[in-house]
This record gives sequence, C-alpha cells and structure tokens, in this order.
Amino acid sequence: MRGLRRGTLKFKVGPFVARIGTTYPLLQQDFLDIYEGYPLAAPEDFVHFNLKVGPVSLLRRWFRPKVIADGGFVASPFVPLPGDLAILALEMGLNWQVGTKSDQFLIFHSGVVAKDFEPSATGEVRPSRAVLMAGQSGAGKSTLTAGLAYNGWRLFSDEFALMDTSDLQLYPYPRPISLKNQSIEVMVERLGEEVFSRPYLDTPKGTIRYLKAPGDSLRNGDRPARLDLVVFPEYSPGAPAQVAEFEGAEAFAMLRGASVNCDRLGQAAFDAISDLTGRCKFFHLQYDTLDMAMRMVEDLMEEAA
Repeated sequence: MRGLRRGTLKFKVGPFVARIGTTYPLLQQDFLDIYEGYPLAAPEDFVHFNLKVGPVSLLRRWFRPKVIADGGFVASPFVPLPGDLAILALEMGLNWQVGTKSDQFLIFHSGVVAKDFEPSATGEVRPSRAVLMAGQSGAGKSTLTAGLAYNGWRLFSDEFALMDTSDLQLYPYPRPISLKNQSIEVMVERLGEEVFSRPYLDTPKGTIRYLKAPGDSLRNGDRPARLDLVVFPEYSPGAPAQVAEFEGAEAFAMLRGASVNCDRLGQAAFDAISDLTGRCKFFHLQYDTLDMAMRMVEDLMEEAA
C-alpha cells in the first residue's frame, strides 16, 4: 500500500514492468484486490510504463470525486472518470501505453490463450500452442478467453496479442479479464465470486467486473507460445453452430485488421502477417453457448497442432 501511495510500486506483467501510483484509497483497495499474486519487479528492473491516477483537483478528491490517469504526457489522452470507477482509469491507461509504446512487438487487439502439452512417452517436449481470438467489441472474445483460461489453457491476454516478428512467437500479457453485463453472470456461475472484483456500475459499457488471472498463468508469464489458430468468435443466441474456414487474401485482411501497430512497424509487420496467413488456420465461429464455443476451439486446436 505504501508503494502505491508513493508512486513507487513496480510489478511485472509478462514482458513489461509498470510503475503505478495513486493516493486514492478506493483505487488502492481495488488494485491490490485484482492484481493479487503479480510478481514485484526488482529495484534495478527497467520500467516500461509509468502511470499515476489521482483526482482532477483537490476539491474533486472529496466532493463528487473524479479521477484521471496521468502517464506523464504533455497533452493527456485520458478522460476523467467518477471516483468509483478509478480502476477503469488505471486499466485504460495501461492499455493505451501498451498499444502506443510497445513497438518491439507486433500487437493484435485480441484475446489469446495457449495450450501446454505434456511430454511424449519418448520425452519429447511439444511447444505451447496458442489461439488468437479477434473480433468486434461485444462478439464474445473476452468471455471465451475467460472460459478457456479457467479450463486448462494458459491466459496470455484478453486485450492484446504480443508477437515478436523475428520468430513469430507470442508472449504472455496476463492482465485481469474485463467482463461486461451478461457475461459476468455466466462466469460467476462457473467460477464463484472469489475470483472477481466488485461490480463497477454505470460505466460507458454497462456493468464491468474484472476476473483475476489464474495463478498458473502468472507463474508462467514469461513462457512464449507458437500461434497455430486464429478464430473470430460470434456469440449469437439461438443460432445454429457454424464453423467457417477462410484463407488466403481474406485471412490476411482479417488478421491485418486486428493489428494495432502494423502501419508503424511497416515491412516487418507485413512479412509477419503474410507468414502467419500461410501457416495458421483461420475460422469464423458462430455459437449460442460458451460450452459450445470452447468445444469448437478445443477441436480446432487439436487439428491445427
């Protein structure tokens, strides 16, 4: 708690070190709740992101509290939020910094989970294989990511896929999973209340709760995986299950569309996406239950790997 108040708390999330600070008591409590178990960084570790969250003014600390994230920019890209939603300001601030300041990776806006395989009878170790789940907001990718992450898969992220263009390996970034509205009830029924944050009401996207990252995903937060499967999930209540494969130019365009920083990386990003288009399997999934979607991904990964 003292480190948060002083702005000196440094913790690791995958390949990054973030330094966080806030004097706002409610945010301190929320942060320590959903980030319980994350490894602390050593004093000498390089800090990739600095972020402070505080009241917009002294008056707004106490009267109708309003907070804003501060990443040290001359012109802040962040907007004020009600004090009760301070954790959203922190989460959005971290997301913005990753998306705009991490061009050592090719970044896709997507959920990612990986399957770890047991050694074979001969002792051969199979590399971890990842599935990337992209799509429009509300399509169901975060819920599907959460379901798989708590069902034998390793959570990489529900927000960003981080790829090294030199070897096409994906690197974990296991932050808490942001679940919204109806998906909250689905996952609480499966997992219970203890792995969730408190509810955040009346946000721009409705009700939000954060699902804590599984402990195994945090302990293995430095282990990369090979991408073999790309899916575009679509939750459609009452609709029949459908799996449609696409390839070639269509697959390239869909993956390019999910990239956050392709234009900034230029040729390296184009070559990486081209290689992935030729190597990975691409599918559109339509389903009406989470269990159905999880079975689809399990079956497709079994074929792809």
